[in-house]
Amino acid sequence: MLCATFFYYPKWKQTKTEATISWDVSGYYIYLPAIFIFHDVRKLEWKKAIDSTYYPSTSAYQSFTHPGGNQVFKYTCGVSVLYMPFFFLAHALAPVVGATADGYSWIYQFMISVSALFYSLIGLIFLRKILLRYVDDKIVAMGLGIIVFATNYFDYGSITGAMSHSYLFCGYSILLYLIDNYYRTKRNQWFYISCGLIGLMTLIRPTELISTILLFAWNAESIAEIRERILNWMRQPSFVLIAIGLFFIFPLLQLIYWKYTAGEWIVYSYQEQGFSWLRGHHIWQGLMSYQAGWWMYSPAMVIIIPSLIYSVVKKERHFLAFTSFIILSLYLTFAWDEWTYGGSLGQRALVQHYPVMLFPIVYWVNSILNWKWKYVFYSFILFSVLYNFWMIHQAHRGGLFRGIMTNKAYFWHTLFTFKKDPDNEVLLDTNEFPITFDDQKSKPVLDTLYADSISCIGHDKTFILFDGKIPAGKLKLHALGKCSQREWDVWSMNQLIIQYLSGDRPVKSVMVRINRFLDKENEARPFDLITQSPNKSFNRLKIYLWNPGYTASGITQLKLSVSNE
Repeated sequence: MLCATFFYYPKWKQTKTEATISWDVSGYYIYLPAIFIFHDVRKLEWKKAIDSTYYPSTSAYQSFTHPGGNQVFKYTCGVSVLYMPFFFLAHALAPVVGATADGYSWIYQFMISVSALFYSLIGLIFLRKILLRYVDDKIVAMGLGIIVFATNYFDYGSITGAMSHSYLFCGYSILLYLIDNYYRTKRNQWFYISCGLIGLMTLIRPTELISTILLFAWNAESIAEIRERILNWMRQPSFVLIAIGLFFIFPLLQLIYWKYTAGEWIVYSYQEQGFSWLRGHHIWQGLMSYQAGWWMYSPAMVIIIPSLIYSVVKKERHFLAFTSFIILSLYLTFAWDEWTYGGSLGQRALVQHYPVMLFPIVYWVNSILNWKWKYVFYSFILFSVLYNFWMIHQAHRGGLFRGIMTNKAYFWHTLFTFKKDPDNEVLLDTNEFPITFDDQKSKPVLDTLYADSISCIGHDKTFILFDGKIPAGKLKLHALGKCSQREWDVWSMNQLIIQYLSGDRPVKSVMVRINRFLDKENEARPFDLITQSPNKSFNRLKIYLWNPGYTASGITQLKLSVSNE
């Protein structure tokens, strides 16, 4: 992890949206420069200059304008609390190393990356300490090896470690250690510290309030036992008040910030984003989607299913606590409407819960070491490790990882490859595997030249290139594309769309973003798009160009051929 962070892909050396302090991290971090450097958390008049200099994201989504007129940060300040010692160290070192003391120069990027590794190390140490109380060192080593090397934790604990997940991973590892100490010693101090830590984790991500399940249910074997514990605590008012007070220490910081900037004690800062609790729940997509499926990108974690079953059947230690916690974790994670979490490397929102998941995993692994087919398990884990590192490489230096744009065709066509092929980019749009087309056996349907003034259309406009009858079979579009200015934003690229219609009802649609092929301005570039007619009946084909952005680009020539081979 040290090598990955400092030598393989040092994000602190990268710039713009690839830097350590970029995208969501810049949203977690923004409290620190706003308060301690620019002394402006309401108007953020300093932020425009920072954005134009460092370009941490393509839009200023880290804050929004509150009806009261002030800017309000989207993310809570919990991660900033953990960044803080490293931020102050960077600020003290900035004049010494000749870096600009603006909160975003290379020394700040470096120290935030160091902070991620620091908390990752602390988390792994405490996770090992707690696991050693229940299984031997060999099994602990295997369990940690699975989590670190065979899952997306490696990426979110090192290269992309400045995200909130590695900090919460550390928090859960320490929390489990504290809770176990409480139930072993019955000393209230461990309970109180646990409540304070839960408060900090809730400040980082409010949904981490579910960690209270671990505090209430640890070492319990029934719901009745948990209920009796709670009733026993309620009989001790001073105990409850101290626990609640310690819990609210950290969340109070956020309440004060909201009151200061928005004039309200509680602000829902995610605005239009929310949860779909029943209808629209994303459990299947969250597990198996090519966009960000947990098991698609970290297949090793499929072992959580036999591990949970084994623990419940055998009634292993703490089975009630971690089973209820994991089920609720999966439900909450996949109930979030933005279930891809920004195109993460396989459900990053679950990474922080791996310490809890590791308990049933090590119990199950311990039970299968004497089984005849244990080598099948070893082989599966080895494959998962190789796959994980290939995926991490593609997400950073390889360039094949495409996050939320990934689909079935692109995923399987590029799996375990290393060469970037521009033609593969088409699969991200068409979601069709490459189709062969024999020009000698084809029949021409259309060969038309278009004037630049017609094909290079304006924003949010549509231009129909063909609308008519066509026989079933393979279809090939050979086109010349041209742009007056390169378009880098994939969502603003012009789309060439093929629609098979039955009446006015689309039967099949295929789309390609033509700007993928246009790497030089004002130079015509040829490209082909081949597709297969649908199995369902259709009576019309429509080909049109749609420009969702503002860049003038389009088709200057279009040839249409069909083949029934």
